[in-house]
Amino acid sequence: MDRPSENTLIRYFRGQCLPHEIELIELYLSMDIDHVHVADSIKTAWLNGQKNSHLHISDADVEDFSKRFYALQAKLNQLPPLKDQQPVSRSVLRFPVWMKVAAAVLILAGTTLLLYHYHYQTKGSELAQNVEDVLPGGNKAMLTLADGSVVSLSDEPNGKLALQDGLEVAKTKEGEITYSSAKKNSGSSYAINTIATPRGGQYRVILPDGTKAWLNAASTLSYPLRFQKEGRKVKMTGEVYFEVAKAINSGTGRRIPFLVETSKQRVQVLGTHFNVKAYPDEPDVRTTLLEGSVKIVSGNGQAALLHPGQLAVLTGHIEVASADIDRELAWKNGDFIFRGETLESALRQVARWYNVEVECPEKLGRLRFNGMISRKQPLSTIVDMIQLTKLAKVTIKGRRLIVTD
Repeated sequence: MDRPSENTLIRYFRGQCLPHEIELIELYLSMDIDHVHVADSIKTAWLNGQKNSHLHISDADVEDFSKRFYALQAKLNQLPPLKDQQPVSRSVLRFPVWMKVAAAVLILAGTTLLLYHYHYQTKGSELAQNVEDVLPGGNKAMLTLADGSVVSLSDEPNGKLALQDGLEVAKTKEGEITYSSAKKNSGSSYAINTIATPRGGQYRVILPDGTKAWLNAASTLSYPLRFQKEGRKVKMTGEVYFEVAKAINSGTGRRIPFLVETSKQRVQVLGTHFNVKAYPDEPDVRTTLLEGSVKIVSGNGQAALLHPGQLAVLTGHIEVASADIDRELAWKNGDFIFRGETLESALRQVARWYNVEVECPEKLGRLRFNGMISRKQPLSTIVDMIQLTKLAKVTIKGRRLIVTD
Protein backbone atom coordinates (compact mmCIF):
# COMPACT_ATOMS: atom_id res chain seq x y z
CA MET A 1 0.00 0.00 0.00
CA ASP A 2 1.11 3.60 -0.49
CA ARG A 3 2.78 5.45 2.34
CA PRO A 4 0.51 8.18 3.79
CA SER A 5 1.65 11.70 3.01
CA GLU A 6 2.94 13.99 5.72
CA ASN A 7 -0.20 16.12 5.46
CA THR A 8 -2.32 13.02 6.00
CA LEU A 9 -0.26 12.07 9.04
CA ILE A 10 -0.68 15.58 10.45
CA ARG A 11 -4.45 15.36 10.06
CA TYR A 12 -4.37 11.85 11.60
CA PHE A 13 -2.57 13.00 14.75
CA ARG A 14 -4.90 15.99 14.98
CA GLY A 15 -7.92 13.66 14.84
CA GLN A 16 -9.21 15.17 11.58
CA CYS A 17 -9.03 12.15 9.26
CA LEU A 18 -12.10 10.52 7.79
CA PRO A 19 -12.94 6.95 8.92
CA HIS A 20 -11.61 5.32 5.75
CA GLU A 21 -8.37 7.33 6.04
CA ILE A 22 -7.92 6.31 9.68
CA GLU A 23 -8.34 2.65 8.74
CA LEU A 24 -5.70 2.85 6.01
CA ILE A 25 -3.22 4.78 8.17
CA GLU A 26 -3.57 2.36 11.07
CA LEU A 27 -3.16 -0.59 8.73
CA TYR A 28 -0.02 1.01 7.30
CA LEU A 29 1.45 1.66 10.75
CA SER A 30 0.54 -1.82 11.97
CA MET A 31 2.19 -3.65 9.08
CA ASP A 32 5.34 -1.51 8.92
CA ILE A 33 8.00 -3.47 10.83
CA ASP A 34 10.49 -0.59 10.47
CA HIS A 35 9.45 1.29 13.61
CA VAL A 36 12.36 3.70 13.22
CA HIS A 37 10.77 4.91 10.00
CA VAL A 38 7.43 5.24 11.77
CA ALA A 39 9.07 7.28 14.54
CA ASP A 40 10.69 9.51 11.91
CA SER A 41 7.30 9.96 10.24
CA ILE A 42 5.77 11.06 13.53
CA LYS A 43 8.65 13.46 14.11
CA THR A 44 8.22 14.87 10.62
CA ALA A 45 4.52 15.33 11.25
CA TRP A 46 5.28 17.16 14.47
CA LEU A 47 7.86 19.42 12.88
CA ASN A 48 5.55 20.08 9.96
CA GLY A 49 2.98 21.25 12.47
CA GLN A 50 5.15 24.26 13.21
CA LYS A 51 4.50 25.52 9.69
CA ASN A 52 0.75 25.51 10.16
CA SER A 53 0.32 28.84 11.88
CA HIS A 54 -3.45 28.63 11.39
CA LEU A 55 -3.73 25.81 13.93
CA HIS A 56 -5.26 27.40 17.02
CA ILE A 57 -4.14 25.03 19.77
CA SER A 58 -3.74 26.30 23.31
CA ASP A 59 -0.52 25.96 25.29
CA ALA A 60 -2.40 23.83 27.81
CA ASP A 61 -3.44 21.43 25.03
CA VAL A 62 0.14 21.18 23.78
CA GLU A 63 1.53 20.50 27.25
CA ASP A 64 -1.15 17.93 28.03
CA PHE A 65 -0.57 16.16 24.71
CA SER A 66 3.18 15.94 25.17
CA LYS A 67 2.86 14.67 28.76
CA ARG A 68 0.39 11.96 27.79
CA PHE A 69 2.37 10.83 24.77
CA TYR A 70 5.69 10.54 26.55
CA ALA A 71 4.10 8.90 29.60
CA LEU A 72 2.62 6.22 27.37
CA GLN A 73 5.85 5.91 25.45
CA ALA A 74 7.83 5.26 28.62
CA LYS A 75 5.22 2.97 30.16
CA LEU A 76 4.76 0.66 27.19
CA ASN A 77 8.28 0.92 25.79
CA GLN A 78 6.52 1.72 22.56
CA LEU A 79 8.95 3.53 20.30
CA PRO A 80 12.68 4.15 20.31
CA PRO A 81 13.79 7.74 20.95
CA LEU A 82 13.30 10.00 17.98
CA LYS A 83 16.53 10.95 16.24
CA ASP A 84 18.10 14.05 17.82
CA GLN A 85 15.08 14.24 20.11
CA GLN A 86 14.97 17.36 22.25
CA PRO A 87 12.71 18.08 25.22
CA VAL A 88 9.28 19.04 23.97
CA SER A 89 8.50 22.73 24.37
CA ARG A 90 5.30 24.60 23.82
CA SER A 91 6.69 26.27 20.74
CA VAL A 92 7.53 22.98 19.02
CA LEU A 93 4.40 20.81 19.26
CA ARG A 94 1.24 22.19 17.76
CA PHE A 95 -1.08 19.23 18.10
CA PRO A 96 -4.27 18.72 20.09
CA VAL A 97 -4.73 16.61 23.15
CA TRP A 98 -4.79 12.95 22.11
CA MET A 99 -3.79 10.27 19.63
CA LYS A 100 -6.57 7.83 18.87
CA VAL A 101 -4.13 4.97 18.69
CA ALA A 102 -1.06 4.49 20.94
CA ALA A 103 1.67 2.38 19.37
CA ALA A 104 3.02 -0.60 21.28
CA VAL A 105 6.10 -2.42 20.05
CA LEU A 106 5.61 -6.16 19.82
CA ILE A 107 8.85 -8.16 19.82
CA LEU A 108 8.08 -11.66 18.62
CA ALA A 109 10.87 -14.10 17.74
CA GLY A 110 13.23 -11.24 16.97
CA THR A 111 10.71 -9.41 14.78
CA THR A 112 9.58 -5.94 15.83
CA LEU A 113 5.99 -5.17 14.99
CA LEU A 114 3.81 -2.21 15.81
CA LEU A 115 0.57 -3.18 17.48
CA TYR A 116 -2.05 -0.85 18.76
CA HIS A 117 -3.88 -0.28 22.00
CA TYR A 118 -7.13 1.35 20.96
CA HIS A 119 -8.08 4.40 23.01
CA TYR A 120 -11.63 4.17 21.73
CA GLN A 121 -13.38 0.84 21.36
CA THR A 122 -13.32 -0.28 17.74
CA LYS A 123 -16.44 -1.45 15.98
CA GLY A 124 -14.73 -4.37 14.30
CA SER A 125 -11.79 -5.00 12.05
CA GLU A 126 -11.58 -5.96 8.42
CA LEU A 127 -8.11 -7.39 8.96
CA ALA A 128 -9.44 -10.64 10.41
CA GLN A 129 -10.26 -13.32 7.92
CA ASN A 130 -12.67 -14.92 10.38
CA VAL A 131 -16.39 -14.73 9.79
CA GLU A 132 -16.96 -15.72 13.41
CA ASP A 133 -16.02 -13.66 16.43
CA VAL A 134 -16.18 -13.96 20.20
CA LEU A 135 -17.18 -11.10 22.46
CA PRO A 136 -15.12 -10.35 25.59
CA GLY A 137 -16.11 -11.54 29.05
CA GLY A 138 -18.09 -9.52 31.55
CA ASN A 139 -19.61 -9.44 35.04
CA LYS A 140 -20.78 -13.03 35.51
CA ALA A 141 -20.67 -15.20 38.61
CA MET A 142 -22.54 -17.76 40.69
CA LEU A 143 -23.03 -17.30 44.44
CA THR A 144 -23.51 -20.41 46.57
CA LEU A 145 -25.25 -19.58 49.84
CA ALA A 146 -24.85 -21.28 53.22
CA ASP A 147 -27.87 -23.51 52.64
CA GLY A 148 -26.44 -24.78 49.34
CA SER A 149 -28.74 -22.78 47.09
CA VAL A 150 -27.08 -21.15 44.07
CA VAL A 151 -27.79 -17.65 42.74
CA SER A 152 -26.84 -16.56 39.21
CA LEU A 153 -25.62 -13.01 39.77
CA SER A 154 -25.86 -12.05 36.10
CA ASP A 155 -29.56 -13.00 36.05
CA GLU A 156 -30.65 -11.50 39.36
CA PRO A 157 -31.88 -7.87 39.52
CA ASN A 158 -30.20 -5.36 41.79
CA GLY A 159 -31.26 -5.36 45.41
CA LYS A 160 -31.67 -7.93 48.16
CA LEU A 161 -30.67 -11.46 47.20
CA ALA A 162 -30.97 -13.35 50.48
CA LEU A 163 -31.07 -13.14 54.25
CA GLN A 164 -28.78 -15.61 55.98
CA ASP A 165 -27.33 -15.81 59.46
CA GLY A 166 -28.54 -12.30 60.29
CA LEU A 167 -26.84 -10.81 57.23
CA GLU A 168 -28.52 -9.36 54.16
CA VAL A 169 -26.84 -10.20 50.87
CA ALA A 170 -27.44 -7.63 48.14
CA LYS A 171 -26.40 -6.89 44.57
CA THR A 172 -25.62 -3.23 43.91
CA LYS A 173 -26.11 -1.28 40.70
CA GLU A 174 -22.31 -1.09 40.45
CA GLY A 175 -22.28 -4.85 39.96
CA GLU A 176 -20.91 -6.07 43.28
CA ILE A 177 -22.09 -8.23 46.17
CA THR A 178 -22.35 -6.70 49.64
CA TYR A 179 -23.16 -8.00 53.15
CA SER A 180 -24.82 -5.93 55.85
CA SER A 181 -26.31 -6.68 59.27
CA ALA A 182 -30.05 -7.10 59.11
CA LYS A 183 -30.51 -8.00 62.77
CA LYS A 184 -28.40 -8.79 65.82
CA ASN A 185 -27.25 -12.38 65.57
CA SER A 186 -24.11 -14.03 66.87
CA GLY A 187 -24.21 -16.32 63.87
CA SER A 188 -22.04 -19.27 63.01
CA SER A 189 -18.49 -19.10 61.72
CA TYR A 190 -19.19 -22.36 59.87
CA ALA A 191 -21.73 -20.80 57.52
CA ILE A 192 -19.85 -20.42 54.23
CA ASN A 193 -20.58 -18.55 51.01
CA THR A 194 -18.71 -19.18 47.76
CA ILE A 195 -18.60 -16.90 44.75
CA ALA A 196 -17.37 -18.44 41.49
CA THR A 197 -16.72 -16.78 38.15
CA PRO A 198 -16.85 -18.85 34.96
CA ARG A 199 -14.45 -18.60 32.05
CA GLY A 200 -15.41 -15.30 30.48
CA GLY A 201 -16.55 -13.82 33.79
CA GLN A 202 -15.34 -11.48 36.54
CA TYR A 203 -16.97 -10.09 39.68
CA ARG A 204 -16.45 -7.98 42.79
CA VAL A 205 -17.57 -8.76 46.31
CA ILE A 206 -17.39 -6.88 49.60
CA LEU A 207 -16.95 -9.48 52.32
CA PRO A 208 -18.79 -9.30 55.66
CA ASP A 209 -15.74 -7.66 57.32
CA GLY A 210 -15.55 -4.93 54.65
CA THR A 211 -12.68 -6.49 52.68
CA LYS A 212 -13.03 -5.94 48.93
CA ALA A 213 -12.22 -8.75 46.50
CA TRP A 214 -12.09 -8.71 42.70
CA LEU A 215 -12.29 -12.11 40.99
CA ASN A 216 -10.78 -12.70 37.57
CA ALA A 217 -12.20 -15.28 35.17
CA ALA A 218 -12.40 -18.95 36.26
CA SER A 219 -11.87 -18.11 39.94
CA THR A 220 -13.54 -18.98 43.25
CA LEU A 221 -13.55 -17.41 46.70
CA SER A 222 -15.02 -19.09 49.80
CA TYR A 223 -15.51 -17.14 53.04
CA PRO A 224 -17.51 -17.40 56.29
CA LEU A 225 -20.41 -15.13 57.03
CA ARG A 226 -18.93 -14.54 60.48
CA PHE A 227 -15.17 -14.29 60.79
CA GLN A 228 -13.48 -15.58 63.93
CA LYS A 229 -11.67 -13.18 66.26
CA GLU A 230 -8.46 -15.20 65.99
CA GLY A 231 -8.25 -14.84 62.22
CA ARG A 232 -10.23 -14.18 59.05
CA LYS A 233 -9.62 -17.11 56.70
CA VAL A 234 -10.75 -17.39 53.09
CA LYS A 235 -9.95 -19.94 50.39
CA MET A 236 -9.49 -19.20 46.71
CA THR A 237 -8.60 -20.60 43.32
CA GLY A 238 -7.78 -18.71 40.14
CA GLU A 239 -6.92 -15.03 40.54
CA VAL A 240 -8.22 -12.58 43.14
CA TYR A 241 -7.20 -9.04 44.06
CA PHE A 242 -7.80 -8.09 47.70
CA GLU A 243 -8.11 -4.80 49.54
CA VAL A 244 -8.19 -6.04 53.12
CA ALA A 245 -10.15 -4.06 55.71
CA LYS A 246 -8.48 -3.58 59.08
CA ALA A 247 -10.19 -5.38 61.96
CA ILE A 248 -9.43 -5.13 65.69
CA ASN A 249 -9.99 -7.84 68.28
CA SER A 250 -12.01 -6.03 70.96
CA GLY A 251 -10.65 -8.36 73.65
CA THR A 252 -6.93 -8.00 72.95
CA GLY A 253 -6.87 -4.70 71.05
CA ARG A 254 -4.77 -6.36 68.35
CA ARG A 255 -5.43 -6.48 64.66
CA ILE A 256 -7.16 -9.60 63.39
CA PRO A 257 -5.03 -11.22 60.66
CA PHE A 258 -6.51 -12.03 57.27
CA LEU A 259 -5.51 -15.41 55.78
CA VAL A 260 -5.78 -16.42 52.13
CA GLU A 261 -5.35 -20.11 51.37
CA THR A 262 -4.70 -21.72 48.00
CA SER A 263 -3.80 -25.32 47.27
CA LYS A 264 -0.08 -24.49 47.43
CA GLN A 265 0.39 -21.59 49.84
CA ARG A 266 -1.02 -19.44 52.62
CA VAL A 267 -0.88 -15.63 52.69
CA GLN A 268 -1.18 -13.82 56.02
CA VAL A 269 -1.90 -10.09 56.16
CA LEU A 270 -3.11 -7.46 58.61
CA GLY A 271 -4.45 -4.83 56.24
CA THR A 272 -3.15 -4.44 52.72
CA HIS A 273 -3.70 -4.53 48.96
CA PHE A 274 -2.40 -7.54 47.07
CA ASN A 275 -3.09 -9.90 44.18
CA VAL A 276 -2.88 -13.69 44.17
CA LYS A 277 -2.77 -15.67 40.93
CA ALA A 278 -3.13 -19.41 41.55
CA TYR A 279 -4.65 -21.10 38.52
CA PRO A 280 -4.18 -24.87 38.40
CA ASP A 281 -3.07 -24.72 34.75
CA GLU A 282 -0.31 -22.17 35.46
CA PRO A 283 3.26 -23.30 36.29
CA ASP A 284 3.52 -21.04 39.35
CA VAL A 285 1.60 -19.12 42.00
CA ARG A 286 2.18 -15.36 41.89
CA THR A 287 1.54 -12.98 44.79
CA THR A 288 1.95 -9.24 44.16
CA LEU A 289 1.91 -6.70 47.00
CA LEU A 290 0.84 -3.09 46.48
CA GLU A 291 0.44 -1.83 50.06
CA GLY A 292 1.24 -3.07 53.56
CA SER A 293 3.07 -6.35 54.12
CA VAL A 294 2.23 -10.02 53.74
CA LYS A 295 3.80 -13.26 54.86
CA ILE A 296 3.70 -16.17 52.45
CA VAL A 297 4.08 -19.76 53.60
CA SER A 298 4.36 -22.53 50.99
CA GLY A 299 3.07 -26.05 51.40
CA ASN A 300 6.54 -27.30 52.34
CA GLY A 301 6.90 -24.69 55.09
CA GLN A 302 9.11 -22.14 53.31
CA ALA A 303 8.20 -18.57 54.30
CA ALA A 304 8.81 -15.16 52.74
CA LEU A 305 7.89 -11.62 53.75
CA LEU A 306 6.79 -9.24 50.99
CA HIS A 307 7.10 -5.46 51.00
CA PRO A 308 5.19 -3.06 48.70
CA GLY A 309 6.20 -3.40 45.07
CA GLN A 310 7.43 -6.97 45.45
CA LEU A 311 6.34 -10.20 43.79
CA ALA A 312 6.58 -13.73 45.17
CA VAL A 313 6.69 -16.57 42.65
CA LEU A 314 6.09 -20.07 44.00
CA THR A 315 7.13 -23.06 41.94
CA GLY A 316 9.02 -25.65 43.97
CA HIS A 317 10.16 -22.83 46.24
CA ILE A 318 9.44 -19.13 46.76
CA GLU A 319 11.39 -16.49 44.89
CA VAL A 320 10.92 -12.79 45.69
CA ALA A 321 11.60 -10.06 43.13
CA SER A 322 10.50 -6.55 42.15
CA ALA A 323 6.99 -6.61 40.70
CA ASP A 324 5.80 -5.21 37.39
CA ILE A 325 2.63 -3.83 38.96
CA ASP A 326 1.07 -2.70 35.68
CA ARG A 327 1.48 -6.15 34.18
CA GLU A 328 0.37 -8.12 37.25
CA LEU A 329 -2.72 -5.93 37.79
CA ALA A 330 -3.57 -5.38 34.12
CA TRP A 331 -6.59 -7.71 34.28
CA LYS A 332 -8.16 -5.70 37.12
CA ASN A 333 -7.62 -2.47 35.16
CA GLY A 334 -9.27 -3.87 32.02
CA ASP A 335 -6.20 -4.72 29.95
CA PHE A 336 -3.88 -7.46 28.83
CA ILE A 337 -0.22 -6.45 29.20
CA PHE A 338 2.44 -8.86 27.96
CA ARG A 339 6.13 -8.25 28.58
CA GLY A 340 8.44 -11.05 27.57
CA GLU A 341 5.41 -13.36 27.68
CA THR A 342 5.32 -16.63 25.78
CA LEU A 343 2.50 -16.97 23.29
CA GLU A 344 1.36 -20.05 25.22
CA SER A 345 1.09 -18.08 28.47
CA ALA A 346 -0.70 -15.17 26.80
CA LEU A 347 -3.20 -17.47 25.14
CA ARG A 348 -4.06 -19.08 28.47
CA GLN A 349 -5.14 -15.65 29.70
CA VAL A 350 -7.04 -15.01 26.48
CA ALA A 351 -8.75 -18.41 26.71
CA ARG A 352 -10.01 -17.75 30.23
CA TRP A 353 -11.36 -14.29 29.43
CA TYR A 354 -13.06 -15.19 26.13
CA ASN A 355 -14.08 -18.68 27.24
CA VAL A 356 -12.45 -20.41 24.30
CA GLU A 357 -10.28 -23.47 23.82
CA VAL A 358 -6.84 -22.90 22.30
CA GLU A 359 -4.95 -25.16 19.92
CA CYS A 360 -1.36 -23.98 19.52
CA PRO A 361 1.73 -25.97 18.42
CA GLU A 362 4.44 -26.16 21.07
CA LYS A 363 7.03 -24.44 18.87
CA LEU A 364 4.76 -21.41 18.36
CA GLY A 365 3.80 -21.38 22.03
CA ARG A 366 7.44 -20.71 22.94
CA LEU A 367 7.58 -17.43 20.99
CA ARG A 368 7.91 -14.41 23.30
CA PHE A 369 6.46 -10.97 22.79
CA ASN A 370 5.43 -7.67 24.36
CA GLY A 371 2.11 -5.99 23.78
CA MET A 372 -0.96 -4.37 25.27
CA ILE A 373 -4.65 -4.55 24.39
CA SER A 374 -7.91 -3.74 26.12
CA ARG A 375 -9.97 -6.65 27.45
CA LYS A 376 -13.03 -4.88 26.06
CA GLN A 377 -12.05 -5.76 22.49
CA PRO A 378 -13.57 -8.74 20.66
CA LEU A 379 -11.39 -11.78 20.14
CA SER A 380 -10.85 -10.91 16.46
CA THR A 381 -8.73 -7.91 17.52
CA ILE A 382 -6.23 -10.21 19.22
CA VAL A 383 -6.35 -12.50 16.18
CA ASP A 384 -5.49 -9.56 13.94
CA MET A 385 -2.51 -8.60 16.07
CA ILE A 386 -1.04 -12.10 16.14
CA GLN A 387 -1.51 -12.52 12.40
CA LEU A 388 0.21 -9.23 11.65
CA THR A 389 3.46 -10.86 12.80
CA LYS A 390 3.22 -13.14 9.74
CA LEU A 391 4.72 -15.84 11.96
CA ALA A 392 1.43 -17.48 12.85
CA LYS A 393 -2.06 -17.84 11.48
CA VAL A 394 -5.01 -17.74 13.86
CA THR A 395 -8.53 -18.90 13.11
CA ILE A 396 -11.70 -18.68 15.19
CA LYS A 397 -13.97 -21.70 14.82
CA GLY A 398 -16.90 -21.57 17.18
CA ARG A 399 -15.29 -21.31 20.62
CA ARG A 400 -11.93 -22.63 19.44
CA LEU A 401 -8.88 -20.51 18.73
CA ILE A 402 -6.59 -22.39 16.36
CA VAL A 403 -2.96 -21.25 15.88
CA THR A 404 -0.94 -22.63 12.97
CA ASP A 405 2.24 -21.79 11.03
